[in-house]
Amino acid sequence: MPSHQVGIIGYGGFGRYLHQAWDSHDNVTVTGISDHNPDVYSGPVAFHRHWEHLLDDRDITIVAIATPPSTHCQIAVAAMERGKHVLIEKPLATGLTEARKIMACQEQTGVVAGVDYMLRYNMLIKAVDSLQKTGCLGTLRRIAVENYASDETVLRDHWLWDESVSGGLLVEHAVHFLDLANFLTGSTPAQVTGYAAARPDGREDRVFAAVQHDNGVTATHYHDFSRPGFFERTEIRLIYDLAEIELQGWIPLAGRIRVLVNAETKSLVSSLPAFKALSDVPLQSLDDVSRPEGWGTMPIHNRSDHGAILSGGKEYRVTSLLHGEFNAGTDKGAAYQACLRDLQADFIASIGRPGYRPAVTLADALTSLETALLARKNAHSRSSSA
Repeated sequence: MPSHQVGIIGYGGFGRYLHQAWDSHDNVTVTGISDHNPDVYSGPVAFHRHWEHLLDDRDITIVAIATPPSTHCQIAVAAMERGKHVLIEKPLATGLTEARKIMACQEQTGVVAGVDYMLRYNMLIKAVDSLQKTGCLGTLRRIAVENYASDETVLRDHWLWDESVSGGLLVEHAVHFLDLANFLTGSTPAQVTGYAAARPDGREDRVFAAVQHDNGVTATHYHDFSRPGFFERTEIRLIYDLAEIELQGWIPLAGRIRVLVNAETKSLVSSLPAFKALSDVPLQSLDDVSRPEGWGTMPIHNRSDHGAILSGGKEYRVTSLLHGEFNAGTDKGAAYQACLRDLQADFIASIGRPGYRPAVTLADALTSLETALLARKNAHSRSSSA
């Protein structure tokens, strides 16, 4: 395996996380760091106040860009024109013109370019995706993301609140989850709408996007940066014909599942990481609570005779309702590092291998950015007409 020297541009919290992850790879060495603040690093790696000076280092083959989103295009294009491969923190850019400029430069130079959509590499996300592909959950119908983040460490003058720098919460933050929905549905958005709410000082701290995917899945995304850190949480709910799955954590660390199974599909569900069955109730013992007591007798499929139920107009043969939980078996920091390492390994594998398709492509990044921008535009048009 060829060795690579890495330069990191932007050395805030995420830049330091990137450094740790890159150091975990064989044949990879971080040899350059750039940040406008010289106090963020005092180690042995060469430090540059100006990112252009880092690009002057001919030995650096990979540049990891962890700067505010509005700078991504300028830095990525300059690095690619120097023949360096680039891994860009999400979002790809703050506008479509800049994003397409990055993509055009990548095609012209032939270097590898990627985006940090590390959720696609999360252990539990991959496990759920593998499970749904077996068909044992039935058709995916609905995705609901609820994300409550703390603003206690994001001060009033932080660039996150400046839409010209960050793109706003829908662009800077929600794109992670918009891309995740694209990944899990295997489809692209067909219709998009958005809402937003701001504080009296103008900071837009609550945003919402509703997305109808071209395969019929409806996804909603709510992101809130207005609460104390004690209440910080993220829930990702997936609704299938036969199952409900809830993942906890913006980097999912644990999950619960309620699923109608038969002997074969129960075995598949039990393969989820660290799966623990909480209950397994035979179908004939389940109460149908779809109508209140006294409603009257309604014709219904005779489930107890042959174990068939209807969902989404399809007939499924099941025998019991399985309720269980699963987890990644690690803490948030270790899970974050694992995602980054796997993303980086996939990125490295792309270098020198024509035709190799990584789990995340620039086209994926463009699609999620387009969706975020549509939701933001819709949200702002509502605000201006209110």
